[in-house]
Amino acid sequence: MKKMKDRETLDKTPKYTVREVAQILKISTHTIRYYDNEGIIPFVSRTSNNIRLFSDYTLSWLKTIHYLRTTNLSICDIKKYIYLSLKGNKTIKQRAEIIFAQEEKLKEQMLTLQRQIEILQKRKKHYEDLLNNKSTDF
Repeated sequence: MKKMKDRETLDKTPKYTVREVAQILKISTHTIRYYDNEGIIPFVSRTSNNIRLFSDYTLSWLKTIHYLRTTNLSICDIKKYIYLSLKGNKTIKQRAEIIFAQEEKLKEQMLTLQRQIEILQKRKKHYEDLLNNKSTDF
């Protein structure tokens, strides 16, 4: 996977519309507008006609937000993460805690899903045996 450039080296010139950003990042225009309406995308510009414009810099923030959202991190926690990120290196510990906590939640969900799959596999086996006349129902 290609490494993202450091945000500080990215162009901050507003130049992409919501539609263009959606095509670049392969996410819906609705999602982009939602994130912006929630106030979690820093530095989004607007034209005199109130059209959102994004720079390479804001795109890098949006990528981060979208990646975090794909891990099921809540909008509230993403807001907190972005707020802390904007404060700089002094918040690394707090940001790390958010990421570590989310990883633990996902691991717990994975275990729950694994248990659910095991239950279904037992039931599946039961029905396969029934269908092959190898067992009787209850």
